[in-house]
Amino acid sequence: MLESYLTLEQTKLLGATLEAQTRASGSVELPVVVNLLNERRCRDVLDAGTGEGSFLLEVARKAGDIRFLGIDHNAFAIGKANARLRRRPLDNVRFETAFFDRTFDRTRRDAIITRYTLQHSSRPGDFLRAAYARLERKGTFIAVESMEGCMGCHLPDPVWAAYRAALLAVHARIGSDGDIGGALGSLLRGAGFRNVQVGIVLCSPATVGLARFTTVVLATTALAHTLFPELFDRRLVHRMDRWLANGAAIERRDPYIATAIASGTRP
Repeated sequence: MLESYLTLEQTKLLGATLEAQTRASGSVELPVVVNLLNERRCRDVLDAGTGEGSFLLEVARKAGDIRFLGIDHNAFAIGKANARLRRRPLDNVRFETAFFDRTFDRTRRDAIITRYTLQHSSRPGDFLRAAYARLERKGTFIAVESMEGCMGCHLPDPVWAAYRAALLAVHARIGSDGDIGGALGSLLRGAGFRNVQVGIVLCSPATVGLARFTTVVLATTALAHTLFPELFDRRLVHRMDRWLANGAAIERRDPYIATAIASGTRP
């Protein structure tokens, strides 16, 4: 598996990026995930790879009659999630440090969700089969994954194209799959899931607002430059800063980030 342990400082920077993602792309992903859980009448949900917990907490606030357990192998991230939970308590959610592998609790649940997790797995098929084995009959699996290769603009733009190319280069360097969203249908079907559905949502200034969009792009740029300065160099960072400063031009071009949301049920 590609899952690795980050330092405290790296976790803080990643956490800031994930929080920005929750406010931006999460705002268009959230209604889809909550609607799926409600439509399937889910009551006991596991979030595998919850990170710093910001997205799961937003889901839990919208679905107060559902119990949630968020797990992540990064103890720093879970510490951040629990601190967030203490500031705004919820009775229907808890967080634990755990690795979703063969040693994890075999309790069957009626839903498992993941967000930006499968793309970092070296064996996503194995991950999905592990999820399948931990679902009740007619249980639901939901995956939210990026489609970096599908990023674009209403009006083509060379700076946004350079940003996309740099993100894809980072994925290639660490061995993750930034376009795994396009494979979710076949992956879920291959793991045994049925009633498979895949939809795509777009995070852009038009869909989430200029401020949220700008914040998530800046946070992602800072993270990528800090961890991979040779791929996301200072010149690109400066280009992104100047580009994002022109809000009127950004709104005209309406650049977008694409996310795939897939679901399937265990027969």
